[in-house]
Formats: sequence, structure tokens, C-alpha cells
Amino acid sequence: MNNPGRYRGFLENETRYREWREDRLRCVPRSVEEITVPVDGLLSLTIAQKTAIKSACKRSNMAIYKCRDASVDRAAIVAFASEFGLTRLDHHLCANADGVSELSVASEGVRTGYVPYSNRSLSWHTDGYYNEKERQINAVVLHCVQSAATGGENALLDPEMAYICLRDEDPRFITAFEHPECMTIPANTGTEDETRPAVSGPVFSYGATGDIHMRYSARKKNIRWRDDVVTTAAREFLSGIFEDRDGPVFRYHLQAGEGLISNNVLHNRTAFSDSVDNRRLLYRARFFERIET
Repeated sequence: MNNPGRYRGFLENETRYREWREDRLRCVPRSVEEITVPVDGLLSLTIAQKTAIKSACKRSNMAIYKCRDASVDRAAIVAFASEFGLTRLDHHLCANADGVSELSVASEGVRTGYVPYSNRSLSWHTDGYYNEKERQINAVVLHCVQSAATGGENALLDPEMAYICLRDEDPRFITAFEHPECMTIPANTGTEDETRPAVSGPVFSYGATGDIHMRYSARKKNIRWRDDVVTTAAREFLSGIFEDRDGPVFRYHLQAGEGLISNNVLHNRTAFSDSVDNRRLLYRARFFERIET
């Protein structure tokens, strides 16, 4: 398959882009079942299981795995990720010392100020959209230890499919989303010191080997978009893709022992409610590499 990043947003070579697009759409999964892989356990992958996960990621930039052995700890998440070339963890503010964060309802500490550590819904985003380019998040492992009593479903969208939809609708959408000041996240200031400076950057950028990377958040507050007619139209069109029930969005509710490994795909989360017996807990590890396929 040709590499999509060669074609960029300015359509220097429409013929080669169309070749890549045709190849990409020919192999795209039509249901979440096509990218779901049963595995024995995170520490006991067979060659066939590892190959199946890589194949799903090559087709859709993500795979859902279902462990027969549901027992797991944070160290197992790190070891599992390393099987796919993911070793450089993002040690962010809310992560544990090992770089793995625990997504649950926080009752105290710094995590209480962030929506992922609450039971509220999460709007569409890619992870680390507030990171500077040098700390760009390229892959994520999300593992469910315990699901909530109700709610907590994820919707998932491959950034390459978003790219194709946007480019097919209007090539100017890609050009607008490539602008270096397209999306700005203001500084995150604490009570005493600035914890993160303002970060500006494009929605679509390209890796050294041409891979498409998407940086996006649908948040309404604490975000500044470039004031441009085409950028606004591109955002509105992308929102329509998210809402299209017949479009390329997958929806899945992770259960205990299940997880998602992805090249930082677009995703959201519905609100949820815990009970005494079902307190939602997910492990999340974010990496600077992409998945080796």
C-alpha cells in the first residue's frame, strides 16, 4: 500500500493520492468485529494473535483485543505494548511513575481537575492534543480492568478515514487543517506556576515516513481555532462525520479484560455511573512511537 503522507494536503499528485485512497478503502473494515482479536493474555500472545492485531492496526490504525485471562496489572500493559514497538511512554502530569495512568473517578489530588478522571462524557479528541510537537502522542493502549455499572461506551474513528472524507469533500479542508496555527490550546496554569505553555499546531501533520497524524479536540472551552472560513467549514464537516450513524465511526463498550491498541485514533466517551460492585477502571498508556506493523 502506498504511504498516504506523500500526498499531503496540497494535492501535488492527485493520481498517486487516488491510488492510495483506492487501496485504503479496499481493505477498510466494515464492522468493529473485523478488528476484534481474542488473545490468551497480554503476556501470552501467540504469533498468530500478534499478527492479527498488527493486521487490524494496518487496516484501521486500531485493534480491540479480548483477553481470555482477564488478570492484568500496569506492568503487563507496558510489556504488551513493547510487543508492538511501543516503549517510549509519555510521563504526563496524571500518570503513575511507570507512565501508566488509571482512568477512574478521582476524589482527591490533581486528577480531580481533569474530565478523563471523572464520570462525565468526553468529547471527540485524540490523546495529547495539548502536547508540543516534540512530545507528540502517536499510539495509545487503553485496557479495561472493570467497566462501569452503566455507560462508558467509546466511539472510534480512524484519522485516515477522516482525512479521506475531508479531502473528498473539499481539498481546501486539508490545507486549512495543515496550517501551523490551526488549533491552539491555551496555557495550563496552576495555582503557583505554569504547568504547560500554550501550544499551537496543525490538525494534520506527517511523520518522517509519511504517516498521517491527527491532533484534534472538540472541546468548547480553552481552545482557539484559526479564524478562517475554510477552517470553520472543515470543523463543521468533521462534526457531521462524527454524527453519521452510517459513516466510518465504530462504537464499542470495553468490558473487563478487553482493550484498545491504536495509533492514537479519534475517540470519545459517554458519561457513566459507578456502583458499589462496578467501579470503572481503565489503564491507559500513551507512547511517542507508532505501532509496528
